[in-house]
Amino acid sequence: MAEAMAARRPAQGPDWRRLGSARLYALVDQGAQGVANILAMALLGRHLPVAQFGAIGTAIGIYYFVAGFHRSGVVLPYITEADGALSRAERHREHSDWWWLSVVVSLMLAAALVLLAGGVMLVARVWPAWGWAGMPLLLGALVTPPLLAAEQGRRWLYKRGRADLVALAAVAYAGAMLVGAVIAPMWRSDAQGAALAWVLGGAAGAAVALAAVAPAAPVWRRSLACFARHRRFALWLSLTNIPYAIYSSATVVVLIGVIDGPLAAAVFTAARTVTNPAVSLVSAVDSIDKPRAAQALASGGVAALRRTVAGTRWLLVALTGAWLGGVALGAGPLLDVVFHHRYAGISGEVRVLALAIFLFCLNQPSETLLIVLRASATLFATRCVTAVLTVALLVLGSGHGVAGMAAGLAIAQAVNLALLYLAERWVAAKGGGA
Repeated sequence: MAEAMAARRPAQGPDWRRLGSARLYALVDQGAQGVANILAMALLGRHLPVAQFGAIGTAIGIYYFVAGFHRSGVVLPYITEADGALSRAERHREHSDWWWLSVVVSLMLAAALVLLAGGVMLVARVWPAWGWAGMPLLLGALVTPPLLAAEQGRRWLYKRGRADLVALAAVAYAGAMLVGAVIAPMWRSDAQGAALAWVLGGAAGAAVALAAVAPAAPVWRRSLACFARHRRFALWLSLTNIPYAIYSSATVVVLIGVIDGPLAAAVFTAARTVTNPAVSLVSAVDSIDKPRAAQALASGGVAALRRTVAGTRWLLVALTGAWLGGVALGAGPLLDVVFHHRYAGISGEVRVLALAIFLFCLNQPSETLLIVLRASATLFATRCVTAVLTVALLVLGSGHGVAGMAAGLAIAQAVNLALLYLAERWVAAKGGGA
């Protein structure tokens, strides 16, 4: 019982009375990354052949898939673990242990992608149509270690209450990524060259974070103990990542490519590029509000937690609704500006996807409540239902192209939102995990 209560205490460090400035820096963090991703995709989309653009879009989707396991096994247990009772030196040692655990996990994930790519290439000898998937898997393995290093570094800075340094790391990430996106087509006009942008971006963001936190030398026994303390929670969350990856806005491009090929993946990547800032806004708010939700539970119980989650939900309605509404109204001109008429004619797809992304963004507050209450099994159940429904609707919608598949995503997300609302009420009424 004491262990369970300790797990629910929020991480110490940031002063949440300065929530406004922390959120501002978090918006700079996600804004810089979001703008850099849009500009990088715009530059690459103008110069790469359509199939190669689809390949790099799929590779980034693959990265987000494996990053979900890193988030489940490392990030979420890390950011919700209390360290306020430790001295400054002990706290630094503890954060360093988590850092080295993150390094091990990221390398394991990259190695798994390389092995999977090898398996796909063997399968392609019998079924050549699968051959296109090998390169995105290898490129996903290439970008995974630097991007996850940058992610763990920013989480460490957030736990130290240094959202200002997170913003600085994000600016470095954005600048390096854009340099890579400019250089890449001059070097080689294919997906391999395009991956340079994400490698440089991740390395730059990680370098700034590491310069600020200076991890202690690794003690592998302690790093493994970090995982062991939360293994049940982390394993359940890792399981939830599998169905989540099927319908997540970042990774569903992989499924679309499997169903309808690399050209459909390219069109979806173009449409997602102009809607993606809404997801970045959610990530910015979530970076601050998830630890704040844990603190609300510790200080005021489930009622305080639900009030905090409700406030986050209305904030996301305003922020994401404003952006996605603007995208829907100006889809045609926006696509022309971003891709220089390369992807003209997909305004309808963008509008339907904007609706799907809006519903997807509104799921985050309910998921926060379930995670803070350690209701990972309930979250797993809702995600499984949504994943099965998403696959069915994507297959049904594929006959109508990307627009039909985007409509399928919107329907699946509407159902998911209803399921999460019911799950939130049920778990909150119980007052604990399930």
